[in-house]
Amino acid sequence: MAQCSTAQGQSLSLDIYRTVQIATHSSFTAQKQRALYNVSRYQHYSWQASLKPQFSLESTPLMYQRYMTRRYVSTEDRDEYRVQRYLYADAAISVTQVFEPLGGSFYGSSQLGCLQSFGDQRQTQFMTIPLAIGYRQELMFYNPLKWNRAIEPLKLTKAEKQLAYGIENAATEAVELFFTLAMAQSQLRMAEEYQTSCDTVCAIARRRFNIASISKAELSLLELEKANASIALANARIAHGRAVQELAACLGMPTSSDIELVIPAVMPPLHIDPSEAVAHARENNPQYLEAREAVIEARRTAAKARVEKNLSMGVDVSIGFNQASSRFSDAYRHLLPKDFASVTLNVPLLDWGKRKNLHLAALSQLEMAERTEQESARNTEVAVRIAVGEFNERQTIAASASEALTMAEDAYAQTLGRFIRAQADVYELLLAQSHWQTASQNQIASLQNYWLAYYRLRRLTLYDYSLKQPIRYN
Repeated sequence: MAQCSTAQGQSLSLDIYRTVQIATHSSFTAQKQRALYNVSRYQHYSWQASLKPQFSLESTPLMYQRYMTRRYVSTEDRDEYRVQRYLYADAAISVTQVFEPLGGSFYGSSQLGCLQSFGDQRQTQFMTIPLAIGYRQELMFYNPLKWNRAIEPLKLTKAEKQLAYGIENAATEAVELFFTLAMAQSQLRMAEEYQTSCDTVCAIARRRFNIASISKAELSLLELEKANASIALANARIAHGRAVQELAACLGMPTSSDIELVIPAVMPPLHIDPSEAVAHARENNPQYLEAREAVIEARRTAAKARVEKNLSMGVDVSIGFNQASSRFSDAYRHLLPKDFASVTLNVPLLDWGKRKNLHLAALSQLEMAERTEQESARNTEVAVRIAVGEFNERQTIAASASEALTMAEDAYAQTLGRFIRAQADVYELLLAQSHWQTASQNQIASLQNYWLAYYRLRRLTLYDYSLKQPIRYN
């Protein structure tokens, strides 16, 4: 690709491969898709980190309080209010580690606290928990960690496929704008050539009219065609400028760029098998993965609702040591055992069908997700087979359109020469010119349809059929 800078922007010569490369790396759509993928990627990293030991420091560096409290005075057998003031500080280091097989978590901690009270009797106390370890678990018959292990990797895979799908969508859009500009570029060149040809033909026609070789009506018809050619040239310049700006904006280039396109031919003969394409789509298309994720999510919801319909249970047990003393060093001596055990149970007795209906709703949601997965698979398969059939046909159409353009150009050149030699009339010349313009537009349109069919098929299957490998951008 040749490139040089200008005062207004850039002068570029682009072929379709370079256009797609820029679109997939530098376009705003591609950048947005990468930012969206990064959200899922960092969420996945966060989930992976949550499976490792989590260390934290919790502390109350300073807490001061002054308040009135009621005290009983035994010598006078009465209650009285007194002012109470104290300073308090504590710090604790804790660690938690999830236990995937059961869905609970182990935890441990070490804590130190200091309390200093003010009043008639000043007192300072240190409280320590050198070590405490325990295990905590909710809903013993439902394991959320196990479900997360099945869902989270699928979410990242889906995000990777959505990234590739989004960037391929940007490539398809760039290809469409590429051929819009290609059509405008072809029409502009044709309009320029035809304007020059009309000038030459009109000059010849006037000389032939002066010698009564052609009629006044034929001369007027050629002059009208010359005027129409001038209008067509002006419109072609406007359409070309608009197409350049739209393609430049799509590629993230200055809209003042001067772009010249290299019109591509068809690729070497490439026959794609529909069944192979469907297999690639099932492996790579994000719609399949999204439907599959929805089914697993629905199964998780149904499993949780089934357990909660009957009962819910929680277990929390811990063992450790603690001590309190007015001296810091004594707070770590002669440690006393610290034990804790708790079992919570929630059994519905009468909820008027609340939990049962939630369970039934979850089952219905699961059924809908499974039906949606089947429908999505069917629709995607149909779309892939249609795209394959269209691409295979477009190869033949593009080859035929190229041959037709060659014949039309040759016919127009021969007719123009015969007209100059006074061997063809005006109507033959105009007919040959019309066939030439139509063949030129059909050739560009056939190439556009061919390449769009190819990139749409790539987007549906996320597979590069020329390189024979899956498409990945992450």
